Amino acid sequence: MFRVEIPRGSSLLIDGPAVIEALEGPCRVFGAEVKRLEVPRYRRYPVEGPCYLAVEGGSAIFLEGRAVPEDWDLDLSGSALIAGPTDSGKSSLATYLLNRAVAEGRYVCVVDADVGQSDIGPPGLISYSCTAAKTPHISLLEPLGAFFLGSTNLAGLEELALAGVVATYAEAKARYPHLIIINTPGWAAGRGLQLLWAIKAAVRPDVVLGLGGVQLGGRALSTPAAVRARDREERAAIRSAQYARFLKGLRRISASAEALKFPCRWERGVLSCLWADYEPGDVEEPKREEGRRYKVPKERLRGLFAALYRRGELAGFGVVVELGEEVRLEAATDDFDEVRAGKIRVRRDGLELEPLP
Repeated sequence: MFRVEIPRGSSLLIDGPAVIEALEGPCRVFGAEVKRLEVPRYRRYPVEGPCYLAVEGGSAIFLEGRAVPEDWDLDLSGSALIAGPTDSGKSSLATYLLNRAVAEGRYVCVVDADVGQSDIGPPGLISYSCTAAKTPHISLLEPLGAFFLGSTNLAGLEELALAGVVATYAEAKARYPHLIIINTPGWAAGRGLQLLWAIKAAVRPDVVLGLGGVQLGGRALSTPAAVRARDREERAAIRSAQYARFLKGLRRISASAEALKFPCRWERGVLSCLWADYEPGDVEEPKREEGRRYKVPKERLRGLFAALYRRGELAGFGVVVELGEEVRLEAATDDFDEVRAGKIRVRRDGLELEPLP
């Protein structure tokens, strides 16, 4: 553990895993005052002075000047869409804008559509949360609702992703917030860029904020010093930690196979999804057959990450253990009437497994 004083106008960039504890002064992270805060592995949080704090674990970089760019000091209302590539600071910007609005007594909703690196809900879902309280990071918010996609790769699922953003945005808007912030996918090239333009056209935000060279005809903002580039393995570790966050207190539960409805259903021994059909067979690796049909090893249909719904409302999460006349799961609740599963496969501890093709 070490202690450090951060002068006014300076910042300390802390890489996790670490724990910070404020000893004197209003230690602020993205505009939220913190007393004690855990910095997760592979994340970087900026603490702005004046502040005297203790840091346990992790590593730190001293920065002369603000960690948050001056052009982020925006007073917004209505809706704001944030676009940018992976690791460009989208979630940091969403957090900072939320805290600025909340400081003025506003009620704010955040739609998290970055399904590959989800902060509010598990990866593979478009989630949203609303709050009137400051938060050091949007990853500390609890999801109030979510649209299940079932994949962290949006290629081939662009139309479903667009429908999910529109549906989740409408659900958040029905809570009548002063501001809705939409954090878009980090897939910002080729068909991904087309998807971002489609989201903009469908949602019609009051302002579009671009990072990392992605503008969508809106306002370009500076990339913050707090951004930490992560490699594929680090991003996978962050996803696994996010799955594990929602897979706690699991127990064996059985449900009717008819509960599996969207985007995949179980029919006559085949998992039929909107994008492909998966038939268990005596093969070592998935094998594509005619059309959209795959033959897959039986074990590939185990470990499917599932979102549980009751009357259309998100009720919890689980892992599919076996598909048959019944759907057998490990889940924390049995109060659901619908099971949604897709390509994503995980262990009960959240560790990612090879997904369905």
